[in-house]
Amino acid sequence: MKREIVKTLPKIELHCHLDGSVRPHILEQLAQSQNKPISATGPELAAKLIAPEECQSLLEYLERFDIVLPYLQTTAALELVAYDLIAQVAEENVTYIEVRFAPMLFVKGGLSISEIVDAILAGLKRGETDFGVKSNALLCAMRHHSPERNQEVIECAKEFLSRGVAGFDLAGDEAGYPTDLFAELISLGTSHQIPVTLHAGECGCPQNVAESIKLGATRIGHGIAIQKDPTVLQSCLDNQTLVEMCPTSNFQTKAVLNLADYPFKTFLDAGVNLCINTDNRTVSNTTLTDEYMKLHQWYGISYDTMETLNHNAVDGAFISDQAKRDLHRQLTTDYANL
Repeated sequence: MKREIVKTLPKIELHCHLDGSVRPHILEQLAQSQNKPISATGPELAAKLIAPEECQSLLEYLERFDIVLPYLQTTAALELVAYDLIAQVAEENVTYIEVRFAPMLFVKGGLSISEIVDAILAGLKRGETDFGVKSNALLCAMRHHSPERNQEVIECAKEFLSRGVAGFDLAGDEAGYPTDLFAELISLGTSHQIPVTLHAGECGCPQNVAESIKLGATRIGHGIAIQKDPTVLQSCLDNQTLVEMCPTSNFQTKAVLNLADYPFKTFLDAGVNLCINTDNRTVSNTTLTDEYMKLHQWYGISYDTMETLNHNAVDGAFISDQAKRDLHRQLTTDYANL
């Protein structure tokens, strides 16, 4: 596969965190406009925002977010970073993206959860107008937050459902807060008919994936640990669960230590529905083009496999059947014209 062709082909992204995709020059712009000093600028700031290739753990990877969050506490900042994310993905022909974020991380400046979601949706909508990229938001509850705060996120997702919010997620320290602790919260979401995708199996916990599927998740974020338990893999097959893989991030967070342990080919050969994602464009210093080129270098995947992975993403996307038909048609046409 050739990078310039991979870049121009249409792509779908379902697992991308807003606060992990803030470009350094945008963060500098926010610091200046808010008159809040920032610890570094230029290449030095970029180095601080990008997680090292050799993180010791997921928690070390997540420390990068601490630099960004103080500057994402106003509606203007949130709208700008949402808009800029659409500008980023437009550069590599991502035609549809689901952008996830935890609204409770942006309340320190006194914003209400509705104001936060409104601002981000405004940025996404402005991005669609200017760049033609369709998008929806996914609201994340955080594993370390109180049940009351997380319930508020669910209620907000219900309020904005089909008005720019497409689903619900649970993110954060999976090893410290296993999925079964959140059964009541997730059940509340599904009772509101909110589509659910959950971070699970990013640490070595296949049980979290099994629990997520049992609780109604149709998609699993990362899912690396599925390879440890054949019954969990079978459950993914039986339920046609979509696994949102994020190759670069998975190596940085030590979800896997070496290429021989990366389960992409194992899952693909077993018939698991997979799609490919960046996770955090800035923190992982990656694009969707980079992710596909890595899979080509590692496994020799072809444009046909790339097309299949994108059709899988469309099938799992939290959008209407008509929107899915439109995206499938575009993928089929553009890949056939290679």
